[in-house]
Amino acid sequence: MFLNQKSALIFTYSIAICLVLLSVNNAFFWDTVQLGSRHATYFYNINFSSFLLPNNMDSGHIPAFGYYLAVIWKLFGRTLLVSHLALFPFVIGIVYQLNKLVTHFFEQKYQGIVLLMVFLEACLLSQITLVSPDVVLVFLFLMAINAILKNTKLVLCSAIIGLFLISMRGMMVALSLLFIDIYVNIQCNLSFKSVFKSLLSRSVIYLPALLIFIVFSIYHFNQVGWIGFHSNSPWKNSFEAVDFKGVLYNLGIVGWRFLDSGKVVVWLIFILLLLRYKKQLFVSKKVKFLTISFAIIALVLILNIIWAKGLLQHRYLLPGYLIFSIFVAKLLFSKLTSTSFKRVATITWLVVMLTGNLWVYPQHISKGWDSTLAHLPYYNLRKESIQFLKDENIRVEEVSTFFPNNMSFDFLDLNSNKDLFTSFENKNEYVFFSNVFNLKDEDYKLLTTNYTCIKKFNSLTVYIYIYKKNPE
Repeated sequence: MFLNQKSALIFTYSIAICLVLLSVNNAFFWDTVQLGSRHATYFYNINFSSFLLPNNMDSGHIPAFGYYLAVIWKLFGRTLLVSHLALFPFVIGIVYQLNKLVTHFFEQKYQGIVLLMVFLEACLLSQITLVSPDVVLVFLFLMAINAILKNTKLVLCSAIIGLFLISMRGMMVALSLLFIDIYVNIQCNLSFKSVFKSLLSRSVIYLPALLIFIVFSIYHFNQVGWIGFHSNSPWKNSFEAVDFKGVLYNLGIVGWRFLDSGKVVVWLIFILLLLRYKKQLFVSKKVKFLTISFAIIALVLILNIIWAKGLLQHRYLLPGYLIFSIFVAKLLFSKLTSTSFKRVATITWLVVMLTGNLWVYPQHISKGWDSTLAHLPYYNLRKESIQFLKDENIRVEEVSTFFPNNMSFDFLDLNSNKDLFTSFENKNEYVFFSNVFNLKDEDYKLLTTNYTCIKKFNSLTVYIYIYKKNPE
């Protein structure tokens, strides 16, 4: 029933490699346009003469990912193929580090199936198909967790530096790792003096990353006069604080994120196990570690996003998804559970997680399209739609569209074409619309009221409509 560990590892590597290779011609998508293409294009064009971005694209954190991508372009060419392959070492690293983590927590006979169960998380699979900094973040997170468990200080220090370089959220992940590190490697039952000395000694691991951030922040402030974000930032609405009611609403959204795209099955298995075995499940040290780790990661990541209007993307919680899956798998494959329950739960887990990539909500409910493989048909449909517009002699400037398709073709396709569809304002003759755009209700009402669809393209979970404005 349960996969051989070596076979499962080979199979998991194969899935990862196939996802990358099948995506090498896919355009930049959603936030990867900003965090990958736009940042990297700027550094590429200025020949690395500055390490800071202009205000209209500065996200406030150290832009190391864009810089890395620009360096790769200089070495191997500015193409979609090169961009996707630039993430390939980190994709392979994720499988390696995840396998290492699973090996630490599970008996050999369960290691293969658990590796597959955890890896098939929809958000992780989707990020692997994108040129996404979250691929690097997940690799560094897993690397750091393994380093904490093995107490390899230099590796941990390197991972923490990497997390500080990748994004502000990487810093929050690093903070959660600090708390986990203290839990694992600091004996808090000793005298205050001994604990204090241990904390000072341990802090050396985290100081280099903190110093890099402080130096960058001082330099950034001296150059541009702000840290984090500024009043004219394109993303200022996302960072707008919410009231208490808004916090409760955001908590509800976070709960949904933890259940979405098949993850509900993991929670159902956890609840069934908890109802059946209760405290017996939490006896072993490894289970306690996973319990504490998930609680810390979830708490830090959730507190970092629920205070604001627009920080609730699925991928922001990706480290939490992975640790929770390992935690529940550890409970499932304990000696308490019967072989028959293990088998039924495992099959259900795999089936639901895979089909979770097909979960598509009605138009008025936003979906995290960058966090599920459901978005994959979009790229070819977009090419077909653009070709249709050319064949019909419809000029680009006559067409409006929505995020993320309202960027220049060069930012999306790396083809040196500076043309772009304009952002929808109910003015243009034609509209390029796809269900992966997550429209506001008012925009969707304007579109369907004032325009008529003249051409449809669809494949599996994705469709694109070309609309023409109704005569007045």
